Amino acid sequence: MRTLLILSGLVFFISCSNSGSSDETSKDDTVYLKTDTIASSMEVPVKINNLIWSAVYDSIKRGVFLKQQRKVNPDTLTAEKVIKDINGSWDDIKLEFRKISHDTLYVAIPESAVLTQQMGSSGAYSYISSATYSLTELKNIKFVNYDFQEGDHLAPGTMQRSDFKQ
Repeated sequence: MRTLLILSGLVFFISCSNSGSSDETSKDDTVYLKTDTIASSMEVPVKINNLIWSAVYDSIKRGVFLKQQRKVNPDTLTAEKVIKDINGSWDDIKLEFRKISHDTLYVAIPESAVLTQQMGSSGAYSYISSATYSLTELKNIKFVNYDFQEGDHLAPGTMQRSDFKQ
């Protein structure tokens, strides 16, 4: 219930904000996101305790940022473990491992309607940014290739951390 209240507040403040500028990175493992791409409400609750990185709203800076929830050791981290954590955080979105090739992790979301059609732009952006940051914690992984059916709020493709920084 608390998470739902926080997310509702996040959506309210995002929709009321005209601010498009924000800091890129702070000293506490915080990454400010491109807030101009976040436009509509998020209706799917997320359990951030499983995530390595999660999208959070900062009411003072009036922007959405990625906050590192926990430190990880890239040497002991596996794609399967990170995907399991992501899947445990988002009830209606299931990410599937496909392969790793060079510096790119390939994943799929076979049932992507909730992500691309029902969560709104802010929900889709929160998911894809936190998933990308979490998956690029893997040793030698710089890119994540997402395969899913394109929708109104998100399209598949290859993403990297810099796609989400201001």
